[in-house]
Amino acid sequence: MKRALLIVWMFLATLVAHAAERPVLNIYIVSKDPGDGLHQADFPAFPKLGYIGEKPDLTISQLEGVSFGIGPGLPKPDGGHTKPTEDRRSLALRLTAKDAEQLNKLTAAHVGARLLLLLNDEPLVAPEIRTPSVGQAMYLNNLPRSVDTPKVKTKLETLVQKQVRRNVPAPPKSSA
Repeated sequence: MKRALLIVWMFLATLVAHAAERPVLNIYIVSKDPGDGLHQADFPAFPKLGYIGEKPDLTISQLEGVSFGIGPGLPKPDGGHTKPTEDRRSLALRLTAKDAEQLNKLTAAHVGARLLLLLNDEPLVAPEIRTPSVGQAMYLNNLPRSVDTPKVKTKLETLVQKQVRRNVPAPPKSSA
């Protein structure tokens, strides 16, 4: 009986530790061809995608912000366009300056390749790199229908460091 309780306790401790694990956004450059240190990237959402390294090319553990993307305004029958609206099938990530610079270098060196983004071990998207990343914004557009975008947004929000505002008392006024 004690052994069974110990096994159950260990199982629960493992679940709690995994649940408390802080997510990271792992970014891989996908190669079309096999090579040294590469293994096949094969996920249900992205079968036989190509080959990726054992370690991510970039790991992002902190974001400055996460929001739903903005969809384009649609043409009106009488002319003009409707106001752009929130697009719940896309996400806009605000990277730190350091990560944005690394992503720019990575994408500039691999235009034409695919970029695989995994939230921990969960593949999110694998777009083709058409142009180098510029600035601190990263857009994840047209996420597959199988992706629960609000849930992914919630997970990614755990990477956003909350700004702590401290109430600092004003210095005492001097009576001179």
